[in-house]
Amino acid sequence: MSGDARLSGDARDLRAAAAGELAARLPARWLEEHAVLPLALESGTLLVAADGVIPAMVQDALERAFRADVRLVPHGAGDIRAAILSAPRLTVSATDTAPSNGDVLRGELTESLDDLRALASREPVIQVVNAMLAEASRAGASDVHVESRPDGLRVRMRLDGVLRDAQQLGAEFRSAVISRLKVLAGLDIAERRLPQDGRARVRVGDRELDVRISTLPALHGESVVLRLLDGGHAEQPSSLESLGLSADILTPWRALLQRASGLLLVSGPTGSGKTTTLYAALRERSTPGVKVVTVEDPVEYRLDGIVQLPVNARAGFGFPNALRAILRHDPDVILVGEMRDAETADIAVQAALTGHLVLSTVHTTDATAALARLQEMGVPPYLLSATLQGVLAQRLVRRVCGACGTWRPLTEHEQVRVAASGATLSQLREGTGCALCAGTGFRGRVAIAELLVLDDALRSAFTQGASLVELRAMVRARGVRSLREDGWRCVAAGETTIDEVVRMVSEDDGA
Repeated sequence: MSGDARLSGDARDLRAAAAGELAARLPARWLEEHAVLPLALESGTLLVAADGVIPAMVQDALERAFRADVRLVPHGAGDIRAAILSAPRLTVSATDTAPSNGDVLRGELTESLDDLRALASREPVIQVVNAMLAEASRAGASDVHVESRPDGLRVRMRLDGVLRDAQQLGAEFRSAVISRLKVLAGLDIAERRLPQDGRARVRVGDRELDVRISTLPALHGESVVLRLLDGGHAEQPSSLESLGLSADILTPWRALLQRASGLLLVSGPTGSGKTTTLYAALRERSTPGVKVVTVEDPVEYRLDGIVQLPVNARAGFGFPNALRAILRHDPDVILVGEMRDAETADIAVQAALTGHLVLSTVHTTDATAALARLQEMGVPPYLLSATLQGVLAQRLVRRVCGACGTWRPLTEHEQVRVAASGATLSQLREGTGCALCAGTGFRGRVAIAELLVLDDALRSAFTQGASLVELRAMVRARGVRSLREDGWRCVAAGETTIDEVVRMVSEDDGA
């Protein structure tokens, strides 16, 4: 007997409604949250499955979305949510013959600025955006991608560094949702030809999200990316132990953090956890006897006991100006969010030279390349070698799910890959997929790292113009593991997989 045949008649009806075009006009997350499901539209009356009386706000949103009176049909909330979660979703396009939402949710807009503002303020549009942000916050997404397509909007979320499809919205949502996001960020909603950037602070339930919003004009309409900075999570940055660093990296890194002066860098691409690592370090240095000041764009974590400055480029308060002001503030430890330009790098190096411990980030492939990067910014080699104490390069790889991860023998192909890498392991731990990891086999991420601690020989070689290849050879001769080698260590420990290490670390990343 098939699964559908075993379902009761009511369950089958609910599931069919959840997969129908009426339900597709509203976000599944919103329907699930309020346990309501449009069943049919008959003679100006919308039949809605609900468990008892629904809030006036929800009823008003349904009436305005469908331009019809609402009549409730009793169903259990659990049955309604089960139908919404299990049924496939259809996308409603602007050309469908289903009853139109009129001016509540229109398709491609050419109306005036006032029309766009009115559209962005409609209750169903607000509910769509709120539900999108709530789902992203609940899932722990770092970014939400809202992409215009010929048939509407595609919504994807970046979870553990990987994009996953979250929702499809019809063409009538396209301009409405994008305009709503622009309104939140204070952007020009009538400007569709140029990229724009903005910020918003929104409350989702009992959590507060800082959202960076970036738009791009694309072929089928604008593409919007939202970077989510969770204010609730930001109150408690990770400890150094929670990063997953090995003991032979963690111990010398801690020793570097206790120095009274000098420059410490964390390197890696965007999204590699550099700021998280720096704040974990600040938690250890932030004591009653130490003055810590940070300058960031934006402030991603909030930590008691330190002074945190957000830069404001529009007001002329950029990294260089902020750093000059900080140096008059009698700091012991300074965190510079990023070495973006020559002026910032020069001031940071001068601060490290004059008795401050300066922590910052730089975008390089490995630890040794940070030397060349700062030299390219115009920092003289003799100043850099005098101030730079250490560089921690890192990547984030997905962690095997703790609930469904199991060990298995290596396949023949994997044995070849292991032999080529020089690693030693005979089994591999991977997740089979479960409810906790959404069937991916991964849950959370762990850092793989390379720590370069400068000694006199390395400083001398760098000052005398040694090439990057020569410097890397000297670093490897000292037994420093590369990023890839540390990745293999994580594979052997069962924390991640071979494919994850290969995905995140290329062959020439400090190999």
